[in-house]
Amino acid sequence: MISFKALPSAASTAEYFSKDNYYTLGQAQELSAWTGRAAEDLGLAGRVDEKVFAALLEGKLPNGVQIAASQGKHRAGVDITFAASKSVSLLALIGGDERIVVAMQESVQAALTWVEKNVMEARIWDPVLGEQVPEKTGNLVAATFLHDVSRNNDPQLHVHSIVANATRASDGKWRAMTNKAFYEAQHIISAVQNAELRTRIEALGYETTPAKNPIDGAFEVQGVSREVVEAFSSRRLEILAALAKSGRGSAAERQIVTLNTRKDKDLTLDPEQRNLGWHETARSLGFDPAPLINQARERAGRDQTVWTRIVDGIRGIGAKGMAIAAAMGITPGDGDPLVPERLGRLDPVSYAAAQAVASAARELGENEAAFSRHDLIRTALERQGPFTVSHIEARIDQLTRGGQLIGREQMLTSEQALAMESRVIDLAEAGKGAIEPIATGVQVGARLQAAARELGLRRLNPGQERAGVAILTSRDRVHLIQGGAGVGKSAALAPVAAIARAEGHQVIALAHVGRMAREFGAKVNAPASTVDGFLRKYERVIDGTAYPVKMEAARQALSGTLIMVDEASQIGTDRFARLIELANKMEVAGLVFAGDKGQLPAIERGRPFADLQREDVARSAITENLRAKTPQMQAINKAIEEGDIAGAFEALRPTTSTVPLGKAAETAATMWANLPRDEREQTVLLASGRAMRTAGNAATQRALLAKGELGVAKASLKVLDRITITKEGARQLKGYQDGRLVEFTTNLPKAGFARGEIGEVVNVADGKVELVMEGGEVRSFDPSRLPRNLKHDAVTIYEQKQITIHEGDRIRWTAKDEARELFNGDMAHVKRIDGDSIIVRTANGDEHQLFGKDPMRDRFDLAYAINVHIAQGITAKAGIVMMSSLERLLNSSRAFVVAATRIAETIHLVVDDPNKVEKQVERNPGDKTSAREVAKPTSETDKKAEKKDFEKERDYAKELKKHLGIDKMTEARSRDWDMGL
Repeated sequence: MISFKALPSAASTAEYFSKDNYYTLGQAQELSAWTGRAAEDLGLAGRVDEKVFAALLEGKLPNGVQIAASQGKHRAGVDITFAASKSVSLLALIGGDERIVVAMQESVQAALTWVEKNVMEARIWDPVLGEQVPEKTGNLVAATFLHDVSRNNDPQLHVHSIVANATRASDGKWRAMTNKAFYEAQHIISAVQNAELRTRIEALGYETTPAKNPIDGAFEVQGVSREVVEAFSSRRLEILAALAKSGRGSAAERQIVTLNTRKDKDLTLDPEQRNLGWHETARSLGFDPAPLINQARERAGRDQTVWTRIVDGIRGIGAKGMAIAAAMGITPGDGDPLVPERLGRLDPVSYAAAQAVASAARELGENEAAFSRHDLIRTALERQGPFTVSHIEARIDQLTRGGQLIGREQMLTSEQALAMESRVIDLAEAGKGAIEPIATGVQVGARLQAAARELGLRRLNPGQERAGVAILTSRDRVHLIQGGAGVGKSAALAPVAAIARAEGHQVIALAHVGRMAREFGAKVNAPASTVDGFLRKYERVIDGTAYPVKMEAARQALSGTLIMVDEASQIGTDRFARLIELANKMEVAGLVFAGDKGQLPAIERGRPFADLQREDVARSAITENLRAKTPQMQAINKAIEEGDIAGAFEALRPTTSTVPLGKAAETAATMWANLPRDEREQTVLLASGRAMRTAGNAATQRALLAKGELGVAKASLKVLDRITITKEGARQLKGYQDGRLVEFTTNLPKAGFARGEIGEVVNVADGKVELVMEGGEVRSFDPSRLPRNLKHDAVTIYEQKQITIHEGDRIRWTAKDEARELFNGDMAHVKRIDGDSIIVRTANGDEHQLFGKDPMRDRFDLAYAINVHIAQGITAKAGIVMMSSLERLLNSSRAFVVAATRIAETIHLVVDDPNKVEKQVERNPGDKTSAREVAKPTSETDKKAEKKDFEKERDYAKELKKHLGIDKMTEARSRDWDMGL
């Protein structure tokens, strides 16, 4: 694994590394070295001189150049710490296998060489764009220090790589480097070094196995037991104990606990005395590394590795490649477009690399139409085959040259993703001019206003009326309604549905999740369904395999129907295509997609709702915000509409509470719990992600207990928290960690599992997952054998989470039970707990008694706090939003927009570092990249034209605001949209 740390002042950094130990294997010599092309250019080689090192960290180069300081302060650089896994450290430092130390140093050097070529950047002037832009420099200067001990004096082989803040740009000038690229590449750098070290360890004769949590290809050496590993991992046990005490365990929370429990290194302990202590501990555990090391040396002497043994006795290049792929947990499929070569054309290692890249592209491609080259490399390396990054990069380059992968330097997509996006556009265009208008005449607008009055709605504003008229009078089957949060899209569609019914058309309401679908159906007075349920019902009609009688029944049910889809931005390309294809086949009277391209996109790949708005597809815009009721909320929504994140945070400032790191959830929960009960019911508690939501729920429950508002009776339960994993990811071992539950969601007769069966993971070994089933039987299965061609997941993986519920607690279902009308995402309250019986009351007043083995007993969670994905589509009078600078990847513009625009009157932000979070939100749009966008070639002329277009649009908006005022500007924008400008 690796860790990143921006270095403090040059003086304190140099002093730290001069005092810290550089001893390894009892050798009393400083193990340090200069590395990098820039180091060579500066004449730096061999051991690191402390004075030169200190000067370099201050920006003073040996050639006399002084790196320019930014804002009067020079950043020293970045400390990238590469740490070997515990089993590797034990064999090197207790077992005395010096070959491992060399392998560690070589793997770090290989990783830094990769970083130098692919990550190192400086900012230079771009005359085309007229601004500073990042440039790959291909050179770095780094000082490496080999260490052998952790802060808790446990054996820990690791290398500090201090990358100085200096690099030479293409213009020959020495400049400061950009840190952003380093932090973005953290996971791939880790994967590169893990692969380099693992292949070297295997070449030394050892067998490796994926680590318990094999992120970035982390591994352990077989033969070193888990008991021994944990006995020499006191630091990890300290962190876990602190997490258990606080009832937390997210990545962000682990980071806080790691810092809070961190000790200074004890530099007084004699290395020889420390080594004696290590050996004594090993003896007490019965751990003797000598036989394992001797066996490895013997294998290495015969040039034997785990991979040569796998193919021993197998004839044929193709068969050997398939055997290696199977050992990696990959089952090659016939006709894989990313492995077009005939079997036997690739040597076994190249074949393994090809299968790893294809598997990685499938996994990434389930959620993203386009993905970064770095993510593809990292995910392929996680397959842990007999290859390193050079093999994977060569394969990606080969596929790019052959056209199987398409894209620019850093972003790639597949032929299949590009074809699917083009298909959505073709299907939408096939419906142009294909229908008769639902309503005709010059009085359609008046009819809409009359229908709105009859429904008890307020008068439709101009944008709502124009959208309704466009839908009812259109001859195009597909129509898009674009509108930001709170503009009344569903209110505009209610009178449209009423008129459609009056004209003899059935109306169907669809949405991404059940709760939204039911609410949308109630608003437009139409039968409702989830998109998935609707598509599942007509699956054979769409793919053409339905019997003629079923096809005719579907046509009678759907022909002439107006189908409305709410929150359309959350629907991915595949489902979008199937909806339009079904609509065209069944000749529906209209297919309306309503949503906001600025809010959260679909979890699965693609952004078809946004992409279709760039095409010649019928669309309308609704712009006037109806939700914001107070000057503050109006200012926030106005800033968001104009893309002014800083302005939105400024409007939030009067109601922003700044709290210590890690205290956002507790503070927000207390704030919510202290509200009067009637205000509480109208106030939503919002979190960015799962970890903050869990912390917020626990803190709220504690606050309500302290106030005496929850009952004494309680029940301690293990509930199931679903792990988000792709279908391809479920075919890899990394998702199957000890203690997790695996539910089989399809029948697997060959493997001996039936749909609905659940087992707990107790061991992962030799490519197999061992499960203890509900009856106590131990069974195993091979994830790589899970079927690929299913439209749904073959298995669902859950983390078991211990929660305590009290009488009065608010809960949220995490699964559905259609028979009892309990749906995923719906709220309920715990009415009574009586021994093994839990009685819950749903929002509609129904009561249900959950006994011991009731399947819904472990399918709920506390529901005081919700995250933004659940919140999209709801409206609340007031809201408390909790955010943390530690949730950097979750702090996106889209997530912030959803959180901030749910609220009508009063919003309160609770955050540990408002300035830092604001910058994170500004820098992370949370966008998806389309395949067509990546496939489009980009030139310097294109970049310049795009910049001019942006500036022109910005200046146009300023002029409108200046001369017309904000209300007229909004109206003008809406008019321009309708005109296609």
